Amino acid sequence: MLFGDPQQFIITSLYLIPGLLLGLVLHEYAHARVAVARGDETPRLDGRLSLDPSHHLDPLGTIAIFLIHFGWAKPVRINPGRMRHRFDPALVALAGPLTNLLIAVALSIPLKLLAAQQPPVIFRLLLSAFYLNIVLGIFNILPIPPLDGYNLVATLLRRRFPRFFYQVDANRQVITLLLVLVIFFLPGVLGSLFLAVYAPASASLLGAVYYPF
Repeated sequence: MLFGDPQQFIITSLYLIPGLLLGLVLHEYAHARVAVARGDETPRLDGRLSLDPSHHLDPLGTIAIFLIHFGWAKPVRINPGRMRHRFDPALVALAGPLTNLLIAVALSIPLKLLAAQQPPVIFRLLLSAFYLNIVLGIFNILPIPPLDGYNLVATLLRRRFPRFFYQVDANRQVITLLLVLVIFFLPGVLGSLFLAVYAPASASLLGAVYYPF
């Protein structure tokens, strides 16, 4: 899109900014808040109990939002040994994606009210934020490192399958690099997957499928 139509790329990017800030910042803030609530003060010491975007946004992940409409923020550092229960890290992992889905549900209310008129600026701003939060919420549940879904599954099953998770953790950087390469070099494939996930969510929450881009 950047090279095909720079003007359209700039316009789309401007519409994405509010949803980007809302989705990524609250996603990471939720991780930090739950970790502290469960006894781990590490996120507080790292300054992650903040709604300041500069404390959370990752440069590469933010660029990815503009290029392929999916991205990431700086991961919240936690210390599971300081938490009250061994399954508490699973709650921390779940908090981010769940926050994105709750944001999408909240946004669906004004979107349904505005659907008949579809005022061009307001409707598209809300729809872009709705789309981003649906995609962030659902795809972060995938059990692939470094996504939240992997941290959730690892917390629940590591004791039963220690060798498997040891091998995955030993290759975590390679897996992460491969995931980033797929994100940037196969955007068409990812875009199709995102739309396949987004379409039923939009139909369910909005009563019809509205595409923001």
